[in-house]
Amino acid sequence: MSTVGIAMSGGGITGIVAGLSAFNSLITRVYDATSKPDLVVSTVSGGTIGFGIHSNAGDKLTYQMYDSGISYDDANSEVVAEGEIWYANVVNYLNWAPFLTEGADKLGAMQSGWWTDVIDLMFWEGYSVHDYDIAGSDDFEWHANFALLEKDVCPISRNDDGVMKKAEEGLIYASMDMSSGEKVTANNATLEIKHDTVLDVMSYSSSFWTASIVEDKTQYFFFKGSISTGTLGGDDVYLNDGGIVDTTGIVTLLQKKVPKIVAFYNNNDPLESLSSIFAYLFGVEVTTDTMNSLEGWELGQVFDGGVYEEVLANLTDPTIMRAHLTGVQVMDNDYLGVGSYVLEEIMIFSNEYSEEFLDSFDNSEDLKNGLDENWPNNFPVSIPTFDCNMIAMKADWLVMKWEEELAALLA
Repeated sequence: MSTVGIAMSGGGITGIVAGLSAFNSLITRVYDATSKPDLVVSTVSGGTIGFGIHSNAGDKLTYQMYDSGISYDDANSEVVAEGEIWYANVVNYLNWAPFLTEGADKLGAMQSGWWTDVIDLMFWEGYSVHDYDIAGSDDFEWHANFALLEKDVCPISRNDDGVMKKAEEGLIYASMDMSSGEKVTANNATLEIKHDTVLDVMSYSSSFWTASIVEDKTQYFFFKGSISTGTLGGDDVYLNDGGIVDTTGIVTLLQKKVPKIVAFYNNNDPLESLSSIFAYLFGVEVTTDTMNSLEGWELGQVFDGGVYEEVLANLTDPTIMRAHLTGVQVMDNDYLGVGSYVLEEIMIFSNEYSEEFLDSFDNSEDLKNGLDENWPNNFPVSIPTFDCNMIAMKADWLVMKWEEELAALLA
């Protein structure tokens, strides 16, 4: 039986809602109708939390599926079947900004493990899953990705392109098999973590808030104790959001030489304003920000740059939002722990603003008028109910739009 890799990107609340919805649509609309190849799921940050919700509460969730005739009132409601839970209940319990500002002291953000406690609370209050019941997937192989920073390179500094100086020696890509607990690092050094439950690793993978701490001298002085730690080959390291090396989740699948990949890219930034996430995988020089791909294009390249412009054009085209490549040569990359092989096929889906999607509704003008100006991929904090449901329907609609290609890839 063939193996297909599924990558679920980071992206905060956007990444959680869009990734969770896209994966559900892929399974219910496409995968269940195929021969069901083995799936290997690789997740980062928000994608990690989203897949964690699916794995631990998926059977009791009511999803908002695409409905061209939906009314504004229904789209603005948390509609659930009897005895079930609204799929995006995370937005009611995991609101990024307050934990970093006035709410931080109340939640004990000065202490290591505070973010794990926040996610624990969200799973219990939002999805009725106790911390001791949170587990890896029973159905699919699941790898959660995070990043390690050597303590002796912190606080870090970045060049004019936003690339971390000394990344090759101090920034290391890592992942954990959420079923077996096996940890893999790109440099093959032994990683030891005191707290390594599925819940703990979900918190490391999604620790977006460490980005400002590790590069600001003042924040580092006061708040470094809030970052979880481990040892790598005997050296002390900080455990950080996986997006500071690879926001897409694709790298882990390449490490495993998975023959086919479906990647759902749902980062909370429009690709036209932040393209480094893909540019660096293709070895193209652009600028990056504090939370994404700090290793740069020289260390991050795994694909031939000759097709990058076509890939980006397809992902940013609101009538396409899908890049599809076949027979892709994967390059050796010692820094990322990736070996050379031919990737048979990869499909990448983006989460860009689409008039085509919005115009597909019977009452499109009412729905357009109700959208937040930051929809679908530029929310600074949390996401209103209406915008969540519209993101979910867009993810479902996009899977439906490319259903034949997806079915062929999964065949």
